[in-house]
Amino acid sequence: MEVAPLAFPLSEASVGAQLWIHSVAGNPCERYRLHEMGFCQRAELVKLSHGAMTVCLVCGARVGLSAAVARRIFVTAASGEAPESDGRTEVDPGHSPSSGEGTLFCRILDRFRRRRGGWAK
Repeated sequence: MEVAPLAFPLSEASVGAQLWIHSVAGNPCERYRLHEMGFCQRAELVKLSHGAMTVCLVCGARVGLSAAVARRIFVTAASGEAPESDGRTEVDPGHSPSSGEGTLFCRILDRFRRRRGGWAK
C-alpha cells in the first residue's frame, strides 16, 4: 500500500496529538471492523495514551487498540481543517458500501463540528 510522505502510523504519534485518519492497512475484515468503529478516512482522532494499548478518541468514543493495529492506521497531523483527499491512498472501496464517508455517527458529528466551528477548546 502506498502511503503519502506526511502520513505516519498512529503508534508513532505523540500523546495528546490531534490527527486525521489517512488510511487503514490490513486484511479486509480488520479494515471493515475498524471502519465500523469510526476509523474511516478523514475522521478526526485524538491520541490519549500509548503503551501496550494505544487509547484514542474517535467519533466521540474512547477506543483501545493493540500496538499491531495502531501500526496499521496511518494518520496525518490535524491543521484545523479537514484534509482533502488526494486520491493516492484510500481504504479499499470494496469493503464497505459507504467507504470513505465514515459511519453515520461520524458524518453527523462532522456536520455538527462544521456548524459549531470545530472542537471546543
